[in-house]
Amino acid sequence: MLVISGYWHVNPARQQEFIALCKWIAPYSKQEEGYISYLFTRDELNENHFLFFEEWKDQAAIDFHVAQWYFNEFMEKTKPMLLSPSVIKIYTVTDTKVL
Repeated sequence: MLVISGYWHVNPARQQEFIALCKWIAPYSKQEEGYISYLFTRDELNENHFLFFEEWKDQAAIDFHVAQWYFNEFMEKTKPMLLSPSVIKIYTVTDTKVL
């Protein structure tokens, strides 16, 4: 399993527009082969920061995801809303346990 974490610093004047785009793309992502989970939330310590947490079956699923028109449209439309470049990381998970 692979995990994508994303950290976005959004211009306060564009937050509602950013949230609307996040709500728009989520259903597309959730229908893809290899999708496991998708979480989008605002950072409770800084209301201008937003976090993504996504779980995917494998690299092929992520490659498919980032090649989709809606992913590319989302990335293009959100870019001018950001106060700094987004930080997106992919983690390889070899084992998980429930606490």
